[in-house]
Amino acid sequence: MPLVNNPAEPPLYAALTAAGLPKPLTLTETGGDNRAAKKNWAQRFSNALAMTLADRLRPKYPKARVTPRPDGTGQEFSVGAKVDRKRTDVGVWDDAAGLVAGISIKTYTFRDTLPAKGGQPAREGRYVKNVKRNDMELRDEADTLHRRQPYAVLAALFFMNEDACWDGVTGQSSFAHAVFTFRKRTGRPSPDARFDLFEHAYIGLFDAAGNVRFFDVRQAPRQNQPPSDAQTITLAELVETIDDAVVYRNTGVSRHERFADDDPGWTAPAGSLPTGLEAEAELTLDAVIEDAETTESPDT
Repeated sequence: MPLVNNPAEPPLYAALTAAGLPKPLTLTETGGDNRAAKKNWAQRFSNALAMTLADRLRPKYPKARVTPRPDGTGQEFSVGAKVDRKRTDVGVWDDAAGLVAGISIKTYTFRDTLPAKGGQPAREGRYVKNVKRNDMELRDEADTLHRRQPYAVLAALFFMNEDACWDGVTGQSSFAHAVFTFRKRTGRPSPDARFDLFEHAYIGLFDAAGNVRFFDVRQAPRQNQPPSDAQTITLAELVETIDDAVVYRNTGVSRHERFADDDPGWTAPAGSLPTGLEAEAELTLDAVIEDAETTESPDT
């Protein structure tokens, strides 16, 4: 079913509501692992997050096929054949260019459960048990997708509760642990670089109200505190970052490109330019980005 995102509400409020509030308890009232309820809630939340991201990307690619679709169908876009089929949670597919962008979503929304031991009851722990497994899954996803679609811009988003930033009572926090684990999974610079890397990897820290901010894992985390506001970006800024990477990958020019400073004492040599150039249309970087097709010239 459609996901209704209200701009007046926090960015992830609709996704949390779709998953179901209140969120299930990590441990049941009798101290058991609430495994089934947690798994079902996490899957609903992940699906709703994919719809949230797809809805944000859709206006930027009006001619492309963006999944999930607005009605909620098309979850997990598939790339490849039977031998190497792999899915991405959010896909931007162009019939001419292929997979333009893909977003893999991982969630870690419930603390680890530690069983009863030595006369002590079961208790909640940190957010660490599944981080290594998620890293291996991301490596496999990036490798398969990039082998099939080397020009695709892939982003890995790992969503964690914000309290993962300060649970390092003995050592670093769960958030810092995730940052260091996923750092080696990001930074793919070009289509001919390693296939098992993502172009971007961010940890999305969210609260119970649906507010979220994203931390680039290439930065240094605080040991046992949340990152500063200056270290994080909003959901809108994240979408712009992904789109910027798509533009650069497919045109070779960043929309944020700037000219070097002119030399105020330099002038063109007299007679070095043909007459009438001033009548031609202005040549701008925006024009290069808008029309990335190569025009043949006598020099090719």
